[in-house]
Amino acid sequence: MMHSSRRPSAGKMSSSRSNSSNAAMRHKLRHVVNNILINLTQPRPSRALYAMISILSVGTLFLLFSALGAHVPSPNHANLGHDVAEMADGSHFYSGKKSSTTKSNNDHRMAIVIPYLPPSDGASPTFPPYFDLFAMSASGSASHIDYLIFHCFIPPELLPDVGTLPSNVKLIDLNTDISSKDNQCGLAKLFTRVTDQRQTLETPLDKLIPTLSSQIIYYPYILVEYKPAFGHIFADYLTSYSHWGYSDIDVVFGDMTRWIDTDEWNDYDIVTYGFGDQDKLYLRGQFTFHKNDPKVINQLWRHCKYLSEMDIRYSEKNASERKFESAEGCYSQAVIMRKDIKVKWAVKAFSDVGEGSPVYTQGMYLSLGSAPSWTSSRSYVPKSVLYTAADIHSGKKLLDLSTNWFEDKTKYAIYNQKDMALQKYEGAKSKVETYRTLYENGDKEAKDVKCMYWAPKDYQMDICTVEGTVSSDDVVTLENGVLYKQKFRLRKDVFPPGINSFPFFHFQEWKRVYRSTQLLMSQNARSAASPGLIVTKEGSLPLFNTESTSWRKQSKLGKPKIVSNDWMISDTGSTSSRQSSNKFCLKSSLKGYPKGATVCNVSASWMGARANDSSSSSTMVEGSATVNIIRSPAATSKLRGKKKGDSTIPSWWDDKLFDAVNGVTLSLTLQITLADMKDEAVVKNLLSLADSNIYTWGTHQPSVLLIYLDASVEDGDMLARARELVKETFGTNDNETPQTAHLKGSLVTIVESEEPSVSRKALMNMAAHAAPTRWIVTGLELERGLVLSKEASLHATREALVHTNMPGHAFVIPQFASTRDDTRANAGKEEDVFLTERHFFSSVGADLLPMIREKQTMSSNLEEFDCMKCSGSKLDAVEDKDDDESGLGGGESFGDDEEEEASPDEEEEDDGQQRRRLTELSSFEKSAEVQLEDLWWNLSVVQVYGTAGGFNSKVKTSLSTVSKAEDHIEVALLSLLDRSKEHEPYLRHFDKSPILMIDRNGPRKGMMTLDLAAEVEEFRGRKCYNLLRLAQLAVLSYNIIVLPGVFAASYPKTRSAVCKKEKTQRCDCELESEATIKQLLIDEVKRPGKIAVLMNELESKV
Repeated sequence: MMHSSRRPSAGKMSSSRSNSSNAAMRHKLRHVVNNILINLTQPRPSRALYAMISILSVGTLFLLFSALGAHVPSPNHANLGHDVAEMADGSHFYSGKKSSTTKSNNDHRMAIVIPYLPPSDGASPTFPPYFDLFAMSASGSASHIDYLIFHCFIPPELLPDVGTLPSNVKLIDLNTDISSKDNQCGLAKLFTRVTDQRQTLETPLDKLIPTLSSQIIYYPYILVEYKPAFGHIFADYLTSYSHWGYSDIDVVFGDMTRWIDTDEWNDYDIVTYGFGDQDKLYLRGQFTFHKNDPKVINQLWRHCKYLSEMDIRYSEKNASERKFESAEGCYSQAVIMRKDIKVKWAVKAFSDVGEGSPVYTQGMYLSLGSAPSWTSSRSYVPKSVLYTAADIHSGKKLLDLSTNWFEDKTKYAIYNQKDMALQKYEGAKSKVETYRTLYENGDKEAKDVKCMYWAPKDYQMDICTVEGTVSSDDVVTLENGVLYKQKFRLRKDVFPPGINSFPFFHFQEWKRVYRSTQLLMSQNARSAASPGLIVTKEGSLPLFNTESTSWRKQSKLGKPKIVSNDWMISDTGSTSSRQSSNKFCLKSSLKGYPKGATVCNVSASWMGARANDSSSSSTMVEGSATVNIIRSPAATSKLRGKKKGDSTIPSWWDDKLFDAVNGVTLSLTLQITLADMKDEAVVKNLLSLADSNIYTWGTHQPSVLLIYLDASVEDGDMLARARELVKETFGTNDNETPQTAHLKGSLVTIVESEEPSVSRKALMNMAAHAAPTRWIVTGLELERGLVLSKEASLHATREALVHTNMPGHAFVIPQFASTRDDTRANAGKEEDVFLTERHFFSSVGADLLPMIREKQTMSSNLEEFDCMKCSGSKLDAVEDKDDDESGLGGGESFGDDEEEEASPDEEEEDDGQQRRRLTELSSFEKSAEVQLEDLWWNLSVVQVYGTAGGFNSKVKTSLSTVSKAEDHIEVALLSLLDRSKEHEPYLRHFDKSPILMIDRNGPRKGMMTLDLAAEVEEFRGRKCYNLLRLAQLAVLSYNIIVLPGVFAASYPKTRSAVCKKEKTQRCDCELESEATIKQLLIDEVKRPGKIAVLMNELESKV
């Protein structure tokens, strides 16, 4: 039974493929000589040095454990009624003198309070896709700031991995019981503290708390109403902090501690940072902080009756008049009216408002500084520095700048003087007039002013300054009840010429369209010792080291150094000892706003995986899929390199079974729907096909099988039987048999949710992210009856070994439909309904190659042999767009934002007609698909016969010929992304899922394949941009080649075995909006395009 989680009821240059020239030979010899010289001249470390390093290591570990153990006060929920005030200071009314002690900056510590509830629009109950970006950047201010995230209704399996969160980002769960129907958020009870001075409550607490709980559950945005009172509401958590503040998760933080001036710590009671719009004197919700003064400052909000008289607001008689109240209105007025506090409105923020800014043209650079070393001082803390071009014409200066420019204490001495403010006041202070002043001086029209559309009119006269009197280079202060302004400017030589920096970036517009796969790089950016990120509208890009983007780092003597295991610490996938903490969007839908945005409805994560849990369905949470590991090669493995007796770590893969660096994981996915479960034979056959592929892959290389079961079926026995069939086929770790011996290195997992079907691309991402090896084979469609050739694992392993020191390859494995069953393999009796025997071609032999080449019994047109035919194609709609519509970035665009749906009475094309029309539409079909197969055939012939002339003497496999073929393939793939009408239908409706063997290391250092080129999970449907990922890899300068000797094929028996009673299916993209599909594609083209441009610019500079 399901419980509600929230409701109480340019590609590469012609390649660097060594041309066997004399120059290449001399280069190789020079490396050998340099290697000898290095070994002869390199000083040997002494024992004393080893001892010193050991001492430093112990000290570093001590500091790390101390940081991770930072204490967060436990909640005190005992007194939430009228006696809270007395409990705090012994008096009924808060009054008295403010504390005014002056401290050094090192004595201050701030808590930023951020409550969070998942949105109520059907989204998966988890943090937003950009949470990892927020958290990673927040770690740069760990020396002075903690971020306290209070949350409700997020199941444990969808929470971020606490082990990967910075020590100063603290998650505080206020759920009661997330699986209970009566679950309430503890925030509601805390928020009722604002009524603690009410003598008689119009709405008693026992009614107020559930009413408020219901409000924040269904309208979580109203949490921002309570920001002014956070210092009082969360007082129990703030006792150890000198300051408290509020902010949002849609913020990237830079060098906060460098930007907070000494006078802001000591002299001002409230400080708020804006981006130049301080002519409106509101306290910014994105970043405002206060002195932690329980008696005065933490009580300023009481002027706002929507808070202090919450019991009246939420009474039954006022239910119809209840409306959202912006805290930036009432609270700002309350503060401005005070005569006993000091307030500062400073210009210290970036924003994504305004598309003409450098933030849009160049992106926002986030540098993480130099990585810590064994010789780092004890005071080392992570760095986060935000910067971008000063204007849209200064982009080149970003490329010329070292990513760690701010660490140069000679050139940027002022920046490194921590006690000197970066901004300098100029001229004298002058008074600021608001429209309240004009009104009091007789201007009655001043009461009609409205400079903030989001705040009620009642507050505008106090918040709005007289138009034209306050400019973007003014700092505004409130002192003794008087508003002043004063010019400021940046100190000279603080930043490099043409560069601008601020302490944070508020991406309030971009957040609306962000998807998790666009921001994967931000998750491990810190642990990977990466230079940083570039945040753009299309997602996060790698910030390359300006000196070189190559994997090969030349030492002083020219010795090349290649790091082949960077993927282990840099990408977001799994390793033998670490699960991926990513969340995968299995089902998405259209978001109401903005146009072209999607929302994830169902998520899954490896972090919430259970081991062989038979009760998974009973604990299912709305919006979250259950992940049940049926079998795995998990073990407690000793760390390599450790001596006997050293500690062990829990391992979710047994790394004794494979070579992580040169191993290849077979990644398989399978969806079993209600239609499948109605026919037990189909389920058995699908599972048998999966087992055949794992058997073919062998026991010496790992494999992952991810099986999705539709848990929405009303017949519980049918679902239970499907689970049992999975366990019968693959056994469990506790029930090994001779029939399951080949599964020794396999991870078999069942994923369930109450969605009839989910995104296959999301399952592919999830399965690939479970792989423990550098190389992954992904894309094989079991549902089409495809089986790998027998020696696939052998050939894949050989190529992985050959390319150990050549990162950034993607091997394509061709797939065919055979017109006859393989007589060389024991395929069982023809009349046998079930695939009781395993099916595969024994290898690519001399008798098989002619059949493939001459199309005798092997066809590359899988669709022609599919049992399930496609219906409801939108190809006509794509073709019939206006010819004069302008494209974005070259070529013509795909279509109008609003498209008329085809009439159901229109005659549909059959699959053969559609494929022929696609061939006519795209002249690149041959160069993209057939040329890949031709190249594979040519290289496979050489492999089988040992010579290019073994079959019919027509094979051309010289180095130059192969190089040309690969370049032509690359150009064809790049052309598919030009967004023209000639190529887009082919890209969109390509009817195969490419089978790829991918390298998790990209072609340049800092490029991680799983993070930069994940499958687009929102593109659901069998024929929905299947070629997009391969085209993206080509744009990113991956070497797109083929895997000779390896193929996948379906056979008459395998196809008929998985044939369902239904004979048609919808294959096109399942998002019901062409505008959204178009926007998703534009983003997925622009992001790799920007990376390629950045890479080429840097390489040309080097």
